[in-house]
Amino acid sequence: MTKSTFVLSSIVCGTLFAFALAAQEPYDISGIPGPRGVYYHAASGWVSLTPTVLLPFDDGRPVALEVLNVGSDHTTTQLPGSHSGIRIGNDSRPVFYLHDISPNDMHLVRATEKYDRREVRMHISRYFREWAQLESKDVTDFDIVAVNGDVVVIRPTADLKTGEYVLDALMGPQYRWLKLGFDFSIVGTREGSF
Repeated sequence: MTKSTFVLSSIVCGTLFAFALAAQEPYDISGIPGPRGVYYHAASGWVSLTPTVLLPFDDGRPVALEVLNVGSDHTTTQLPGSHSGIRIGNDSRPVFYLHDISPNDMHLVRATEKYDRREVRMHISRYFREWAQLESKDVTDFDIVAVNGDVVVIRPTADLKTGEYVLDALMGPQYRWLKLGFDFSIVGTREGSF
């Protein structure tokens, strides 16, 4: 590829990208609540997703297994209740508005429903810096669009299946290991609250 062909293809790609951004649907943030948080714009108005501190629970392997470094290398973090209070119907690719919350190091992860709680499974490592990592099979990709000032929109790149989900975000840049979980449910059209 010649230098001029590379430059021309870069210009064409950049132009197509600009048109794609311009073609995105406009996001109306009028009336978004002022406090920092994650919001969903339902037909009835703005709904705030309630944060929960996500703490991975070590299953407590026996000391002999710890010393030998054998046994389970997984842990879970738990959210109270078998279902989220935010139940979304008729929208398998919901749009969430992050107000003064950075999408950096954020994940959209599927949770497992239990009788009295929901669990997010994590892989644990002996490296402190990588202690609890989400299972890649449970993580869903999403698009990020900066809307205005400190409001950012995220939307799953694919339809979400019926079930429980959590958006996990760092509590703040100074809290490297402390994460907040903003939970919601995707439900069938007849069960949907929003």
